[in-house]
This record gives sequence, structure tokens and C-alpha cells, in this order.
Amino acid sequence: MIVFALLSSSAVVPDLPLSRSMDLARAALGACESRGAAVSAAVVDAQGVPVVILRADGSPKAPVAAPRKAATAVKYAASGAELEQREKTDSDFAAFIAAHADQYNAHGGSLPLYKGGRLVGGLAVADTDHGLADTCARAAVAAVPLE
Repeated sequence: MIVFALLSSSAVVPDLPLSRSMDLARAALGACESRGAAVSAAVVDAQGVPVVILRADGSPKAPVAAPRKAATAVKYAASGAELEQREKTDSDFAAFIAAHADQYNAHGGSLPLYKGGRLVGGLAVADTDHGLADTCARAAVAAVPLE
């Protein structure tokens, strides 16, 4: 005879819930909008899977680069600004990114997201200058803490 017992029925709350992901993406769009740029923003989970992708009214492109940039920040646990420099100096890294361009983008404007010292996802801003994208992503993370 097999007996199953249910000890607890509490729901699992993700480290990066949809509501917080939406807040981060909206804050990134707002930070860029206040600087005159219509962009896209994406938040991915710790596996690099998109949770939220937003595109501002007037953004010039389809929101393709943002989720790829966020996934790259998660894969390498590094900012896009760091990865963009690495791509210029590390030929093996550059070759990997080029070979997986449908998944990764090592340009400025992305940040890994941490909660309790643990990597829980990534945020990226795209479709503007990489420096401005980085500024907007950092502003969003400062405005929407994960702790």
C-alpha cells in the first residue's frame, strides 16, 4: 500500500515575481523617457527566460535586443558594459556571442539582478545608445529594490 501525505500547501513565491519584474521594466522605460528616449526593456529570470518585455510608445525597433542583453547579463553575472568591453578583447567570448546571436547580446544596458546575494535574473534596456541604456537600467534598479 502507498500512502501520500500533504504536509504543507503553501504556494512558492518566485525570487523575481511578475509584479516586481513589471515594476523594473516600467522604471527602466520611465528613466529613458525622462531623458528623451523611447526604448524597450526586458526582465529575465535566473535561467535567462523572459518574464517581462515592454516596448515604449515610439520605440524605433521590435523588442528583440533587450531580452538577449538581459539573458547575457545572467549567463555571465556581469553588466552589459563589462561584457561589451570583454567582447572587444576576448576573441573566444566574441565568437561565442556571434555564434549565439539569437540568444545573447553583449552590449551596454543590462545588469544582473541579485536578491540576498543570489543571482535571480537580469534587466536590460535596448534600442538607444548603450551608455544611455546603462544609465536607465541602473536608475531602474535603484528605484525598484529587490530586497
